[in-house]
Amino acid sequence: MQKLLVFLFCLFLLSSCADSSKEIKKQFQNNGQDTVIDQTTKLMWAARDNQQNITWQDAVDYCEQYSAGGYDDWRMPKQTELAALFLAGIKKNGEMIAISGERVWAQETDDSKGGFCHFKREGCAWGEQVMSITLRALPVRNTELVETDNNMGMDSSTFRPQSTEQRLQILHLLHQQGLITDEEYAAKKATILNEL
Repeated sequence: MQKLLVFLFCLFLLSSCADSSKEIKKQFQNNGQDTVIDQTTKLMWAARDNQQNITWQDAVDYCEQYSAGGYDDWRMPKQTELAALFLAGIKKNGEMIAISGERVWAQETDDSKGGFCHFKREGCAWGEQVMSITLRALPVRNTELVETDNNMGMDSSTFRPQSTEQRLQILHLLHQQGLITDEEYAAKKATILNEL
């Protein structure tokens, strides 16, 4: 009986992994040329990070000089954009986007610190810009014209979650990580809920 339960549990785990992989493949489209498009946010991502330790400034330079797909408007991602990736199921050593380190630099700064997101722990934080261990650069570019959404304080084409639930999850994550104040959290949450 115990072997049967273990077998059924393993089948359940495998099927949930397969379902997760199917969902990722629906949301992300690999168009060759080392690029992947997120169908939800309409962002184009590099299919892999830079594959080695890198400081924040070197990550900025790497992203700005990236030219996959023949595009020259690549940039460093925002923390919200990186958070949307791991909330969508993108993991370290993933199939759709290959992230070789645990952490990926983000464009936000605070004095000598740079923002990053941790793909193993699924959270965002701050680190000294001169750090490089397990930190990577992952270029991104907009595929649509950028329009500013003043209510959310971010580019609407850069970050467009699919559902209200996903928007609230990301907002909660940013608040939990201390990246937005209590007042910003309350105001942005009210804005999201008022859209319903």
